[in-house]
Amino acid sequence: MPFSSVVGHSKQISILKSLISSKRFPSSSLFVGPEGVGKKLIATEVLKLLTENPLNVRILGEEKPGTIEEIREASSWLFTKPSSGKGKGLIIDNADEMRSEAANALLKTLEEPPDYGFIVLIAKNEEAVLPTLRSRCRVFRFGKLSDSNIEYLLEKLGLKPDKRVVKLSNGSVGMAVRLSESQVPELIKEFINLMKSKDKLKGIISFSSNFSKLSREETLLFLNALENLLSQKDTVLRWFEAIQKGREFLKFYGKPQSVVEWILLEVLLKTERESF
Repeated sequence: MPFSSVVGHSKQISILKSLISSKRFPSSSLFVGPEGVGKKLIATEVLKLLTENPLNVRILGEEKPGTIEEIREASSWLFTKPSSGKGKGLIIDNADEMRSEAANALLKTLEEPPDYGFIVLIAKNEEAVLPTLRSRCRVFRFGKLSDSNIEYLLEKLGLKPDKRVVKLSNGSVGMAVRLSESQVPELIKEFINLMKSKDKLKGIISFSSNFSKLSREETLLFLNALENLLSQKDTVLRWFEAIQKGREFLKFYGKPQSVVEWILLEVLLKTERESF
């Protein structure tokens, strides 16, 4: 049954089903919302229904944003008539992270798609999508999943729905899965203990040493979870800029231990006497 694997987003699913059944689904659309809430899964289900052949649905940009060469090749594929089914569907993941030349290469296809073709862009940040692309798409917005949705999906995947993980995931099942399989929840627990200690500055070196053998990907997951934790405690403003810079340092090959140590020093040296 279509959409049977989708959890949450009942209002959006109802709208999508109505557009499909009335044959009014747009040829170009943009699915926007937090990472890991099911946007790509829903887009895949939509395109399977529209094309009537799952083999006619292609996904680009899952691991990293599509390049200009990949966009051109995918567009060429889309313009080749399908040998079976009713059409073809192209999903462009991470559309908000594409370079301008790749986005511009996609523009002509969005302007004049084949009459049997459907394109769905997936993005976390609507404003980061090139305006010329955004203006040619119908936008569908997806919100966070509820805690009960996250718990249900974790159980379905055979993972223990730890309450701490659910809260840190901030409505993203994708993040909840990664947290369940990582050291990050324990590191967050250590961070909280550090913030409660009387001499936080002395504990920074010991805490940051936990990241000496941690990958950049898992350190980034820690920073994302930390930001979610702090936003729930209304203390994110004094940490936000440092965390953002920390992400950039990781992106440009900063060592995880050094990045975490820098973030803590950057904030705590300014707020040494403030309690957590």
